[in-house]
Parts: sequence; structure tokens; C-alpha cells
Amino acid sequence: MRLAVVSDTHFGDELCTLVGADAAGEPSVGPGYEVLRGIVGRVDYLVMLGDILDFSVTGYEVAYRSAKAFFARLLADGIAQQVIYVPGNHDFDIWHTVEHQVNVINQLKQGQLPRAFKRAVPGIIDDREGQTRNKLRLPDVTAKPEWHENRRPYGNLFLDHITRLPATEGRPRAVGPKLPFNFAYPNLYLVTDAGESVLLTHGHYFEAYWSLASDWAMRLARDDLGLEEGELSLQDMVGINLPLNQLACSGIGQARPLTRVARAVQREATAGRTDRLAKYLDRLERALRSGAGRSLPVRTVHAWALRWLSRRFLDSVATLESSRYSADFTRRPAVRQRFRSYYRQSLGELRRISESHGIRVPEPAHVVFGHTHQPIPWGSEELIDVVDGRTVRLCNTGGWIWNPAGGAQHFNGAEVLLYETGRGIWSESVREPDLRRVPGSRTPVA
Repeated sequence: MRLAVVSDTHFGDELCTLVGADAAGEPSVGPGYEVLRGIVGRVDYLVMLGDILDFSVTGYEVAYRSAKAFFARLLADGIAQQVIYVPGNHDFDIWHTVEHQVNVINQLKQGQLPRAFKRAVPGIIDDREGQTRNKLRLPDVTAKPEWHENRRPYGNLFLDHITRLPATEGRPRAVGPKLPFNFAYPNLYLVTDAGESVLLTHGHYFEAYWSLASDWAMRLARDDLGLEEGELSLQDMVGINLPLNQLACSGIGQARPLTRVARAVQREATAGRTDRLAKYLDRLERALRSGAGRSLPVRTVHAWALRWLSRRFLDSVATLESSRYSADFTRRPAVRQRFRSYYRQSLGELRRISESHGIRVPEPAHVVFGHTHQPIPWGSEELIDVVDGRTVRLCNTGGWIWNPAGGAQHFNGAEVLLYETGRGIWSESVREPDLRRVPGSRTPVA
């Protein structure tokens, strides 16, 4: 078996290096694709570890059009037999859509009532001796190969059709081959032929915002949440954080004119600029001062309080270092604490899988994640943590978009993680000179 792992492709973002626009303005593969193809070769599984489509910066139609160009070329080049998709924060809506299709749409089509969402569905790639040809296992999913044209145990969901040719006036149905997509969330576990275990996850739950709701729910209402043994399971954590995750993913990305404003504010804040935010806050202050139905003293106090808060908010934004492109993000004490909590929840998930399904996965000694766009090669000593006495080494798959910080766009880099039976795990680095060497490559103007 051979597999490759990539993350943070951000299809739909104009800064993406894997998909750009041709002379007619239509999506076509960019310089990053040529580099990726040369590294990956042919694999049984291409693992896409979150932030693959970016619904937070553009409409669904743009993100899917960009993704179609990539996946159609991937299929035509025969690079991957199957895709294993592990969503992140910018494509969280993909996971919600999968759950909705499986537990609502498919149920209703069979005359059944909808089922509860699972919230978390772990995947296991097991390459130990004695495993079947299908190395991927989704323990909490009932395999139904008889439902599928290709007789595979999983897949046959909406994204399988993204590579097909559309129906036309003379062709009433879509035609062409499909690329099988399998989904796991938020964790995928790889067990090598040597028995080594690796946890693969996007990594957004290490950041404060994406785990904010569950953090505060535990602080404020732990005794009322009805938790087994008083602790959050991975499924509970995903469910509690769903409202805020959905808001910051498709909630912002599908807000039409507001999407452009939010995108501009985000980019300016990343660059340490606050002019646009200051303009909006000044308008809010003027509105409070002139508000009807309140006395002058009340309006004045409200406006003064807002000005005080605004100044401190703008100061914090100007010095804010986001998780993206931050080399220090995973070294911060609060982030390490969230990482350790997440790792413990993942061990709890593995115990449940062992008890419920009889599948025993060793405790992972390695965690592979993306999210920060700061690549850390496999085998590097750059990032090591100790969780309850266990030494855990971390590898970061980087990202595939240009970094616009400072006005001079550059490429932070990516790591393509590879595994092959009998050879083990390693990663191949992609840096800016690799992209520049591709004929016709150029830095986009965003």
C-alpha cells in the first residue's frame, strides 16, 4: 500500500497554488499541482487533511468549480485510486453536508426517518499483516459495497460526482468516471506494517476559537451536560463547537456582499492594519451618539464605553498573531494545553473503538496536522510534546497558498507526507523555488 497526505489546499481562494485561472478565466491546475504530482506519483489513498475547499472566503459555486479542476486532473492522471477527506475549519461544512446526506437524505429516500448525526467518525488505515485489501476502515459506519458501482465499502456520496462531465442538451445525464471519496472527522489513524501508529487531524481544535464553545461549556455547565465520567468525548466536543464552527466557515463565506468585507478585514488584520475596522467602529460610535429613544447622558456613556473598548480592540488586532503562518503558535502554553486535551480525547476514542469494535490501535507516538501553514518535516525534532508521560512528535503538512503578509507575497511551504509498505513514513518538502521552477508560474495578485 502507498498513500500521501496533504492539507490546506484552499480551493476557492485566489491565492491557491494548486488551481489558478487559464487565459479564458476558467479554473485550471497551477504550478503547485505539477510539483505535487511529481512527488506523489501513484497512490492507493490520497489523504486530504482539512481546508481543502474554502467556504469561508467565497461562495460554494466558486470553491467547487476550483476543486473540480483539481480533482478531474487528479483522476485523469491516475494519481489516486481513492481520496480520504478529513475536513478542517474552512471546509467544516463538507462534514456537515456528509452527515446530512447520510443521516437525513439517504434515510428519507429509503422511507426511513432521519437518524442523529454521529458528529465524529474516526477512520483507520490499517496496514498490519492479515488485514484485507481494503485497508481503510470506518468502524462506526456500516459498509455497503452492494450499493456502490465500484463495490467499495464506503463512499458513493455527493463529492464522488465532482469529476464527471455535466449533462448537456444532447446528453441528459452526467457521464464519466467518478473518484471515490471517503470521509472521516476529525481523526484518521494510520497503523503501519511495523505497528507504528500516527494520528492525522487538521489541527483547528488546537486554536482557541474552534474549541471556544466546548471550553466554556465545561467551565460554566459541566454538571448539567450529562457527560459520562464528567469529561467530554470527541463526539461531544465536535457537537458543542458546531454553531461557532459553522458560523465562521460557510456562515461568513456564503454571506454574499458581507463575505468580501469579512475577507478584507481578515487580510488587513493579518497584516497588522486596522484602518477598515477603525472606520466601521467610528460609524458605530456616531450611531450610538445619535440613537433615538435614549437620553443624551445614556448615549454619551454608551459612545464613550464603545470608544474605550474600540481602542483596546484595535490595539490588540494590530499586534495579533494568528495561527496561520505562525511559527510560535504550537509553542504557546494555552495551545499546548488544548493539544494535550485533544490528544487525551483521541485516546478515549481509541479505547471506545477497541471496546465496541475489537480494533486495537496503538497509542499514537506521532501527530500529523496542518492548519498553521507552517511546515514541519516528518522526523524533525522541531516540535515534540509530552502528554501524561508519552512522548509525541508532531509533523505539519504546511499549506498550498501564497502568503500575502507584508504586501510581498511568498510561499511558506508544504510537506507531502508519504507512506509505503516496507518503506515506512517520510515527507517531501515543497518550497517557493520549487513552484518558481514550473514553467508559466507566477505570483497571483490578490
